[in-house]
Amino acid sequence: MNAVFKGIAVIGLILYPFFVGYGLAKGHYAWVSVLLIALGMMRMFSKGNALLWPLTGFAILCGGLSLILKDHAWLKLYPVCMNVGALIIFSMTLIKPPSMIERFARLAEPDLPPEGVHWTRQVTKVWCGFFAVNALIALWTVYFAPMKIWVLYNGFISYVLMGILLLGEYLLRKRQQRLHQAQK
Repeated sequence: MNAVFKGIAVIGLILYPFFVGYGLAKGHYAWVSVLLIALGMMRMFSKGNALLWPLTGFAILCGGLSLILKDHAWLKLYPVCMNVGALIIFSMTLIKPPSMIERFARLAEPDLPPEGVHWTRQVTKVWCGFFAVNALIALWTVYFAPMKIWVLYNGFISYVLMGILLLGEYLLRKRQQRLHQAQK
């Protein structure tokens, strides 16, 4: 059942910008606020990785503030908070290793060589930069862009950019590994 809750929460949070766009277009931000709180609670009770708890807290906080203050801007600020939260999480792993990308890399390659550890640390820094820039763009869309642009950026473009960064890092890491093996 835990996996079902996790899956529903992940899918709901990925589709979140579209829910907000639809809800605000119809003038029904309250149900989106409740949905965001519910998704956060589902994630919290599914006992996922403790590193992700700040992201869960942001979901509940933004949804709650939207309801309490009757202000839909908090719903649009959630992607900003997600990026800031991811930036904090990734940055903390640079202070207290292993870095986030090293953790991911070790899932596929448990015996990561020292060069790989260095590589993944540098990539974690790139991700930190990405999250910082993405948070600023998301914030700009909240206050200066029409709703369609907010939905397009936060519900599609930012995911495409993350996918490009993820794929690019993977391809470069494999290239780096081949070059390192050829030097041995």
